[in-house]
Amino acid sequence: MAEINCDVQIKTPVTKHHGALEFLFGDEVNCNQADSDIQYQNYLTEPQLKFDFDALEWWKTHTSKYPLIVALAMKYLGIPATSVSSERCFSTAGNIVSAKRSCLAPETVNMLIFLYQNKQLL
Repeated sequence: MAEINCDVQIKTPVTKHHGALEFLFGDEVNCNQADSDIQYQNYLTEPQLKFDFDALEWWKTHTSKYPLIVALAMKYLGIPATSVSSERCFSTAGNIVSAKRSCLAPETVNMLIFLYQNKQLL
């Protein structure tokens, strides 16, 4: 009879997050650990921007200085800050809570607003 070798090796994936950028953004940062740490530390020492300064424009001018960080900055700074959704919610609440429905319990009002806002998903 032939002898069967049953040596089984189980390899478990090892996930290591050494730097702050890798910890926050995982695989999105594919770079040398030392380079990312140096860029991150240099970025933290930059002077703060003025209140009315365009952050996206600043990142465009500093692309060559922080190439590992700029993609993440553009991704998250590109999200527009708007109050449209909250205004829409207040408008819906104003339509639901009228003079004839002023005695509704807060939980009922919350549920009616939720259902109205999400009716397209039902």
